[in-house]
Amino acid sequence: MTHAIDGGKPVRDTPIDTDKGVSYLSEQEEMQAVEDVLRSRSLFRYYGPQLLRKTEAFEQRLRDITGAKYALGVSSGTAALQAALVGLGVEDGDEVVVPAVTFIATVGAVINARAVPVFAEVDESLNLDPISFEAQVTSKTKAVVPVHLANVACDMDPIMAVARRHGIRVLEDAAQAMGVTYRGRQVGSIGDAGAFSLQLSKNITTGEGGALVTGDFTVFDRAARYHDQGGQFTTSTGDVRELTSGEPFIGTNLRMTEIAGALAAAQIDRLERIVSSMRGFAAEIRRRLGDLPVEWRRIPDPMGEGGSVTMFFESSDTAIHFADALRAEGIPAGRVYGGRPVYANPAVLNQRTAWSVGCPFNCAEHPTDRTYAMGMCPRSEDLLGRSLSIGIGPMMTQGDVDDIVAAVRKVAEHLL
Repeated sequence: MTHAIDGGKPVRDTPIDTDKGVSYLSEQEEMQAVEDVLRSRSLFRYYGPQLLRKTEAFEQRLRDITGAKYALGVSSGTAALQAALVGLGVEDGDEVVVPAVTFIATVGAVINARAVPVFAEVDESLNLDPISFEAQVTSKTKAVVPVHLANVACDMDPIMAVARRHGIRVLEDAAQAMGVTYRGRQVGSIGDAGAFSLQLSKNITTGEGGALVTGDFTVFDRAARYHDQGGQFTTSTGDVRELTSGEPFIGTNLRMTEIAGALAAAQIDRLERIVSSMRGFAAEIRRRLGDLPVEWRRIPDPMGEGGSVTMFFESSDTAIHFADALRAEGIPAGRVYGGRPVYANPAVLNQRTAWSVGCPFNCAEHPTDRTYAMGMCPRSEDLLGRSLSIGIGPMMTQGDVDDIVAAVRKVAEHLL
């Protein structure tokens, strides 16, 4: 059988739909929700001619789903991380442990909170390794940000045990995992705070948008004030927020709009179905390919993975060739983050910010001896290099699953 990459006929010549929440944006509920807000002429969440309080409705549903006492809609997943770090009391010069495998927004939020990111290894789950996390703890460590990568929950019990042992605050980065559970608990609700993204590629989407949850009023109130210029609007009449959790401070504008809130409120009731569908497809693909001589990504939660199916090969060369061959067969595949850790980004590696060189990574007021270099998380770099991830979407069909399985087997006959 000639492989497509060598000129043969591909398994499929139409793309597989791996979109998530965006696939539902044309549904009647989403269209009606946006139209209602436009007709109300009240696009600002705190006041307007006929305020519908759509953002508040989304926040209430998020509280219901996660079990968190407090929820706050914001303008992006990055905004959720940054506001949550402020809520947790992260200050200039504090160290925040983050995994070597994540999107750059995790690091950027730490930097913009004026803290210093410290990188820890991931394990075969591609999520934070609790042992490496503990090895990075110093007297300056204020928080840790475990990242639930691509709808796979971190192993939160040992991570929480380490954090509690050292008095470290835990911010779950669930930007890529809204609706995912860990041993019966919603991710984002296990640590001291959780952050979600509603960007276009996420489980539910408003194009741009995000949210944070917490069970701690002080964390919530500080985050809410920070995201709203220090606390300027809290009611439909635009009253200034009362001082409730310490000295006043200047914030910024990370507020969610009513259009985004309306879309989020319409989509969130689809969340359980979306996650369940993706986990089902992923489980079937893994089961049907279980005899292949590959190492599968470890899944800490028995409910499985979703959003992608990830495996590791013996070498990075094999992973690269396998991904190229699968794409030629019409299957969405590639190495996780191109096979490189987040600190490989030159802005991170060379400690560059928009306001000055080397600050706050190593600012004069709060000096740090932390430096970054390729090779500092060798296990993470090795796993990324040998990884191959195949995209999964909730709107896929059984035929799509069959084609993925057929294509992987076709390529495996040649490369494994």
